[in-house]
Amino acid sequence: MGYTDLGYDVTAGVATITISRPERRNALRTQTYAELAVALERASADDQVGVVVITGAGERAFCAGGDLEMARETLTTIPAARTHSFQRMLRVSTLMTAIGAPVVCAVNGAAVGGGAELVCFADLVIAADSATFCYNGTKVGGCSWWGAPQLLPLIVGLRRAEEILYLSATLSAKQALEYGLVNRVVPAAQLREATAELADQLLSLSPEGLRQTKAALRPVRELMLLSMSSAAEQNVSAVDWRGTRPGLRGREPERGREPERGREPECGRGPQ
Repeated sequence: MGYTDLGYDVTAGVATITISRPERRNALRTQTYAELAVALERASADDQVGVVVITGAGERAFCAGGDLEMARETLTTIPAARTHSFQRMLRVSTLMTAIGAPVVCAVNGAAVGGGAELVCFADLVIAADSATFCYNGTKVGGCSWWGAPQLLPLIVGLRRAEEILYLSATLSAKQALEYGLVNRVVPAAQLREATAELADQLLSLSPEGLRQTKAALRPVRELMLLSMSSAAEQNVSAVDWRGTRPGLRGREPERGREPERGREPECGRGPQ
């Protein structure tokens, strides 16, 4: 199929999936999720693919999370929101976990909301030194339900996960490395080269050994993700799909507004 929101390329055993909506900071709309699922299925079915890399187009953002304009226009009812959560979002995360090849996220800029949660499902994460990570559910009157509350305690520890999620804290690449959220941090100008080197390291190893190792590790992640479908249902039920969320003490939630041009989606201060 042709892609409108992604780039898809297979070179020397590496399938590179590039979220390509730079004018929207690579935000995820329904089409993006659908194309991500197709691309992951395509890579999984290709015997020549030994590593899958997910990255973002441009230098500003890896992925700014869900597209607010899309949400206001299409996620206007609970059935529509359930379809989006269960048939699009959970499909993508399930495929990232189930695919036999290692999935590497190459984080080239800001990873916010669903973009930051996407990183949680990767097997390995390499980040530019300019990258930032923000799970901004409490900032927009909701909950980061798609992987963060389930996997962050495993990845960074419960206390740090609580601080990150309660405060909608923004982590620098350096902090993300210190916490264990990412495996490597490199200068932004070297991210592509460093990602290729990491992919080459993986490709030099036994494909069957990698597949079996991922299969052995998979139950750990799957055990932590048992509550995710319930969290999805709770998130759908908690939202007023006319464009506002309850629980913001009389304030209009940021989710209902388009971020000003030139500004990243709002997040809290990072741990000091």
